[in-house]
Amino acid sequence: MLAADAAVERVADGFQFIEGPVWVGGATDGHLLFSDIPGDTVYRWSEADGTSVFLSPVFLPELETGGQGGSNGLTLDLDGRVVLSEHGNRRLARIEADGSRITLADRYEGRRLNSPNDIVYHSSGAAFFTDPPYGLASPDAAELGWNGVYRLDPDGAVRLLADGQTRPNGIGLSPDERTLYVANSDGAARQWIAYPVDDDLGLGEGRVLLDLTNSADAGVPDGFAVDTSGNLWASGPGGIVVISPEGDHLGTTGLYRIRTRVAGLMP
Repeated sequence: MLAADAAVERVADGFQFIEGPVWVGGATDGHLLFSDIPGDTVYRWSEADGTSVFLSPVFLPELETGGQGGSNGLTLDLDGRVVLSEHGNRRLARIEADGSRITLADRYEGRRLNSPNDIVYHSSGAAFFTDPPYGLASPDAAELGWNGVYRLDPDGAVRLLADGQTRPNGIGLSPDERTLYVANSDGAARQWIAYPVDDDLGLGEGRVLLDLTNSADAGVPDGFAVDTSGNLWASGPGGIVVISPEGDHLGTTGLYRIRTRVAGLMP
């Protein structure tokens, strides 16, 4: 899975708790965006320019959400615009051409979401996202009685697709978009769940793709990426857990930046 001459490189440090990286632009002239949740900042990194602040602050106290912290997962929509899973603001938001942010989703059936964590776009323009409770300032701030997997439709409708996972976190689609993968970041159920996606973009019954609950390594399933062969490159116990589409654990590696022999899917 790794190039023969692959070497791990640390490209930046000095952050508090970083999450949600997304690559923007071309392979050689693009840049990386990533979130520092307690730092309330989205950073930009490029080979040429190093690290700089892209957006700060993220948290907007005037929204009075009962949340805390900046953004988590970042992605690009089908038009290449940056979309943020805003932990403390308890919403999905998009950055417009003029730099302003607009709310894409912050409620389900009139009740405020917990704290959107990660998001992936389908080629139809719909997006799937997870909503665990990690951005709540206190449990009393929750307005929903579950932690859900949702679909945001192009018309702005938010639909609950699954509510059986205790801590739905990282999310991604298979290359053919027929399977939705969701990481469960619960120490008591350290699992990746695979859901079949039907023609109407609903979800069938989920199955456990890989269960590392009993692993001796520290860490829980969190964000991940899917490559063009359908493998998951997932943060989890022990480092980066590589999982085949069949659920085989292909290996675990520490990862900062490393060259691989297979390309990732674009967000």
